[in-house]
Amino acid sequence: MTAIRNLSRLRRSLHLWIALGLLLANGLAWINTASAALPPSARPRLDPQISAIREKLWSGKAKGETFQIVITEQMAAEAVAWFLARHPEVPFSHPEVEIDPQGVTGRGLAHLFGLRTPVQGRTRITIRNGRPVVTIEQLGFAGANLPDFLVNAIQEQVEAQFLRAQNLPLLLTRLEFGEGTITVEGKYR
Repeated sequence: MTAIRNLSRLRRSLHLWIALGLLLANGLAWINTASAALPPSARPRLDPQISAIREKLWSGKAKGETFQIVITEQMAAEAVAWFLARHPEVPFSHPEVEIDPQGVTGRGLAHLFGLRTPVQGRTRITIRNGRPVVTIEQLGFAGANLPDFLVNAIQEQVEAQFLRAQNLPLLLTRLEFGEGTITVEGKYR
């Protein structure tokens, strides 16, 4: 009978050690995620060319004028950082942008539950009726791709945001993607 009690205590003790080991491993994983080296952070600023287009857009004085701008990866990352600096409620930082002939890849850190978690996404951008159409091709979180139902839900939100932009006094006439650049042409309306 004593042997059975000792075995039962040992089993409970073994379960306790396993539970403590799992908690320790989980804690180390959280610490590792929280203290991971941060990617370089883009400076929050609007390139003077982007700023000039924005000012003309909102002034209403450029109606009928055309514009052209070549946006680099650095300009895009800085513009995203500029936007994030003005919207601290968006839990995202350290934006990175890569542009290639097929689209745009973005990376950064999502801030969730006190942790910084890597996120990435790939989009294809086209023009329809003078407006940008953004299609999400891939989204990942903490190194894993998000399931299709979440990507579809986020795509719906992206479409809703761009639907709001339908009334902007701007028509895009050309988007040309190259290695590291996007050439954008348009007309103020």
